[in-house]
Amino acid sequence: MKQNVSLRILGLGNIIIALFFTACGTSPPARFYTLTPLPIQIQTEKVVINEKSKFIAIGPVEIPEYLDRVEIVTRAEANQLVISEFDLWGGSIKTDISRVLVENTGSFLAGDGIAVIAWKTNVTESYYRVPIIFNRFDAVAGGNLFLKAQWAVLDKEGKTFLSFKEINITRPVKGSGYNSIVAAMSDSLGDLSKAIAESITSIRGSIIY
Repeated sequence: MKQNVSLRILGLGNIIIALFFTACGTSPPARFYTLTPLPIQIQTEKVVINEKSKFIAIGPVEIPEYLDRVEIVTRAEANQLVISEFDLWGGSIKTDISRVLVENTGSFLAGDGIAVIAWKTNVTESYYRVPIIFNRFDAVAGGNLFLKAQWAVLDKEGKTFLSFKEINITRPVKGSGYNSIVAAMSDSLGDLSKAIAESITSIRGSIIY
C-alpha cells in the first residue's frame, strides 16, 4: 500500500514538473506595433475645426483580406505569404491606416484651410469623401515595401467622381526585423497622403461649400 502511494506521489510530482517546464518554455514574448504619421517637424499648422471649416472625409479604407488580421503579414516570395506568430498589430490595421492618412493628409491641406476627418465622423456639415482601396500593402522579407492603391474624390452626395487616381509605391526596407518593415509602411502612407492632398488641391475649384 505504502509503495503504491509513493509511486502515485512520484508520478504526480513528475507531471507537475513537466507542466512547469512547459509553461516556462522558450517561446518569445509577443511584440506589438503601430503605424505612425509624418514627423512633427514636417507637418504644417493644423486647422481648428469649427462651423466654418471645409471638410474632407477620408474613407472608407479597404484593404486585402489577407492583411486584415492582428498578425503582421509579409511575403517570402511573390506568391507566398508569411504570417508572423509573435509580431502583431497593436489594434486594427485598417483603423491604423485610416488614422495615419487622416493626420498626414490634414497636415498637407492645413494651409488651404481644409479640415480632414475620418469617414463617418459625427459632423453636422456635409463634406466631400475620399474612399481608398488598397490592392497591396506588404513587404518582401529583406527587400522592398510595396503599396498599390486607388482613391477617388466624391462630391457631397457621393454620386459624382471629381477625381480618380491610383498609385504604386516601392520603398526599401531599411534594416532587418519588423520595426523596419512597419517604418517603411508608415513612410509609404506619407507618400500616399501627399498624393491624395495634391489631387484634392488640383480640384479645389470644383469643391464648393
